[in-house]
Amino acid sequence: MEERRRPTVIGIPVAALQWGLIVFVGASVAGFVLAFLFSEDWARDFASLSRFNPEWFLPAAGLSVVSWLGGGLRIKALVGPHDSRLSYFKCVQISMASTAMSYLTPSSIGSGPAIVYGLMRQGLTFGRAAAINAMSFLANVVFLSLAGLFAWALGAGGKVADIRVPVAGLSAGALYKWSAWAFGLTVTVIVVLALLPNVAREVIRRIMGSGHPRIERVLNGFDELHVGIVAYWEEGKLLFLAGTLSGVLHFGSRFVLGYVVLRGFVAEAPFMEVMLLHIMLQYLLFFMPTPSGAGIGELLTAALMSPFLTPGLVLPYTAVWRLFLNYGTVAFGGGIMMGWLGTDGAR
Repeated sequence: MEERRRPTVIGIPVAALQWGLIVFVGASVAGFVLAFLFSEDWARDFASLSRFNPEWFLPAAGLSVVSWLGGGLRIKALVGPHDSRLSYFKCVQISMASTAMSYLTPSSIGSGPAIVYGLMRQGLTFGRAAAINAMSFLANVVFLSLAGLFAWALGAGGKVADIRVPVAGLSAGALYKWSAWAFGLTVTVIVVLALLPNVAREVIRRIMGSGHPRIERVLNGFDELHVGIVAYWEEGKLLFLAGTLSGVLHFGSRFVLGYVVLRGFVAEAPFMEVMLLHIMLQYLLFFMPTPSGAGIGELLTAALMSPFLTPGLVLPYTAVWRLFLNYGTVAFGGGIMMGWLGTDGAR
């Protein structure tokens, strides 16, 4: 009797992905709880959560939704050269699932596979889906880099320069520079893939060998990835620009969220200063080695927002900010991903 093959997603067993998602969610929730338990006065901090003005709940939740819609616009624009029939609603779902996975994995590494998986479920080939994912990442990098430079030029860099973070004793200013180098290196790799495919193919052959059917499938997928990326240069320039500008909604709503949550705790707050600081914060968290920058994000947020808050409100502010920034997306986007995995696992 022939043994039934276990369902996989891009070569990874569905069961492993399901359990991995559960573990990451559990770890994130545990970190949220431990932040209160290990504070100097956890009872006071926990009680201070009630000081959040419920009138600011809907604006904060609305900004989360705007971020989802902006991510959907990016996917919809970048799908254009490959499959213009994919609906905007499906693109929003893929964006929500990929954002949830980026929040739940170190250095946001889960975002790319989630986009590729979501697009392949809609009928795109692996190579085309990988090309869309590469350009999606590039669009995010371009937008965040421009936003980070804008915030730095307007003085936000001075606010973070002296903050120390638990990453090899680096200052936040040094971390900003290392992140900029990482962004630049990533963009360079994508450009090399697009312009020098033969060089990349030779590197793959030398590392993985040649002649084996699996290696040939990898090389064929790479060829399709190259063609998919080149398509943006030939006929998709405006679509890539639209995908980059969608960051105004996708990331811009996150920049403003910090101010909205702050207003939920205090009567007045300087809008521009708080927004610029949260631009820097989002930039710094993008490449952090923990899920959604957990640990580092809390430290940076507390340091940046403490001038606007009394000591008893710093941790509650951080918790509510995380709730609207991360956990709502994890709940809905993670639910979409679990639904996909459950459906595919049953096949």
